[in-house]
Amino acid sequence: LVEDSILFEGVKIGRKARVRRAIIDKEVEVPENASVGYDLDLDRRRGFTVTDSGIVVIAKGELSSTFLRG
Repeated sequence: LVEDSILFEGVKIGRKARVRRAIIDKEVEVPENASVGYDLDLDRRRGFTVTDSGIVVIAKGELSSTFLRG
């Protein structure tokens, strides 16, 4: 499920992953069952940028181990 987000070329969203209010850079892979934009504190702990308006920004290369943190 992807809501109110911008996904650049080559982004892959795993099965049952949820993405809300995010900007995801090219060639980023969001793993199965992951969520982005639903728990902003968790997204910050993962090292993602969260804007003042609550948009999560994920740059290319940020996801290798970030979903294991939190």
